[in-house]
Amino acid sequence: MPACCTGRNHAGFFMGYADMGKKNRAAHWQEHEQSADKAEKARAKPLKDDKAKAWRKACADYLLANRYCYDCTKRGYTSPADQVAHIDQPISQVKFWNIDNWQALCEPCFQRITEGKPLTVQEPIPKDAKLYTVK
Repeated sequence: MPACCTGRNHAGFFMGYADMGKKNRAAHWQEHEQSADKAEKARAKPLKDDKAKAWRKACADYLLANRYCYDCTKRGYTSPADQVAHIDQPISQVKFWNIDNWQALCEPCFQRITEGKPLTVQEPIPKDAKLYTVK
C-alpha cells in the first residue's frame, strides 16, 4: 500500500481494497496520482526559489555596504537606496553575480533605469568554483 494510503477512507473508517469496488479504486488511484504530481511539482519548485533567495540575500548585503542611491549621488542628491540593478546587461552567470556590475538605487531611479523589465535571476556561482579574477 502506498505511504499516503493508510487503509482508511476520508471519514476515518477502515476500508480494504476488496471492499472498494472497481470505480472507487480507480477514483482513489486517480486522486493518489494527482497528489503525487502535486508533490513532485512542489519538490521541483525550490530550485527557482533558491536562486531568488540567493539574489535577495546578495542585494540585502550589497545595500548594507552601499546605503545611498548611486544615480542620485552622481547628481548631488542624497537618497537611501532600496534596490540593486545591474550597470551592464547581465548576459552570463559571471556577469550577473559580479558586484562590480551592480549599483544601489532608490525606487524612482530603479524604475527609470530598468524600465520595469523583469530580471531573470541566474544560478549562483558555487563557492568551490575555480575562477580567475583580474584586479
